[in-house]
Amino acid sequence: MKKLFLLLPLLLPLSPAFSQTSITAQIKNPQPGKIYLSLQKGVQPALIDSTDLDTKGNFSFTLTEGFPQGVYQLQLDKFKQAPLIIANEKKITLAASYDELKEGTIQFVASKENDAYAVLSNFFSIYSKEVDSLKQIITEISRFDPKYDAKLRQTKTDYSRAVVRFNNSIRLLPNLFPGTFAAQVLLPLYLVPDRSESKSGKDFDTEEAFQHAHFFDDINFTDSRIINTATYETKLFTYLDSYTEHTDDGFKESVDNIMLKAKQNDAVRDFTISYLLDVFTKKGPPQMVEYVHDNFSQGCEIPMNAETEKLLNKLKQVGIGTPAPELAISDINYKPLSLKATIKGKLGMIYFWASSCPHCMEHTPKVYDVYQKYKSKGFEVYAVSLDNDYAAWLKAIQDMKLEWINVSELKGWQSEVIATYALERTPTIFLVDKAGNILDKNFSPSELESKLKKYLE
Repeated sequence: MKKLFLLLPLLLPLSPAFSQTSITAQIKNPQPGKIYLSLQKGVQPALIDSTDLDTKGNFSFTLTEGFPQGVYQLQLDKFKQAPLIIANEKKITLAASYDELKEGTIQFVASKENDAYAVLSNFFSIYSKEVDSLKQIITEISRFDPKYDAKLRQTKTDYSRAVVRFNNSIRLLPNLFPGTFAAQVLLPLYLVPDRSESKSGKDFDTEEAFQHAHFFDDINFTDSRIINTATYETKLFTYLDSYTEHTDDGFKESVDNIMLKAKQNDAVRDFTISYLLDVFTKKGPPQMVEYVHDNFSQGCEIPMNAETEKLLNKLKQVGIGTPAPELAISDINYKPLSLKATIKGKLGMIYFWASSCPHCMEHTPKVYDVYQKYKSKGFEVYAVSLDNDYAAWLKAIQDMKLEWINVSELKGWQSEVIATYALERTPTIFLVDKAGNILDKNFSPSELESKLKKYLE
């Protein structure tokens, strides 16, 4: 999975609100400029208001009752953003020089909310530097080091201790700053699940397996304020990127796990669905866009960007239950062969592959073995190669003795079939029923036999 992230401004959800709050500032050595106030919605700030920085260096905002608690951003013109917490305080006073404000640095006068946030941020900065250092140590341990295993174990032990120190440090927040947004909302988002603290920790052999199962344990998904931070979205990203098996089944399992928790609050659910739709649109696998939409967004008012909507419509054109688009592609003898004629009256499989795809070359012989086993039961294959080299395609067919229907446009990823079937990768499998409708799709080659047993026996 590629590294990810999103760009979806959402409508402000209902969340715990405060009475009227004022923000006032005194800026030293001012110059004319515009001040913008935004609410953090995941990693993308949503603009709330703007005002002018006057010639005396003053500016102010007044937020009336109903605005959500969360992490906000102050920004001078197009310079760096300065974070601030707006939650339970009726008045927030801040100061900075003009140059500090340009760099996203501000100072607060008597704001427990922002003092708590500063303490939490400081603890996290220390922890992040320590973890980054440990990661660097791991990369520098030579596989030929006679003490490799011992050094690796020691580094993992040091990591566990760093986690414990960090967790214990930030757990002081409720005592130091009771009732603050940082203590109530951010603390659970920042806590790092730790095997040594968990009763079930001994049941997991690896850190990755433990994190996969327990990554969201500390988060209160009933509290819609969690989406008014960048941290919640970062947690989702980390889970999908680092603690999810990067296969179709792995992504589906993780999405199911996320949505089981996110559905506890409507605002959190809608935000999470929007994030998942966007991230899978941008980084794939694209079939997960369809999976999220079909399984979780029905009946919800979910804003979608144009790119997601376009991809979803494209995928729906070859959705389960829709007629399989006709193909007439040439075989190795340059003779056009019809998909419909090939699979008419049978359970058909369209198998998209390429001799240049290592994953295809690994799985295709196994897929062919399954074909041999079930072809007498009314199963036929229309194998479409996305090769552009005739000789390489023919050699692969001959080497693997693929005696099914082999066709190719010999245009590689410029083939027309790419758009027709919304293809993003090889191998890709579509099953087509006797009536010519798409019966199943986008499952792994290892699942083929179990699918055929279901549909043929």
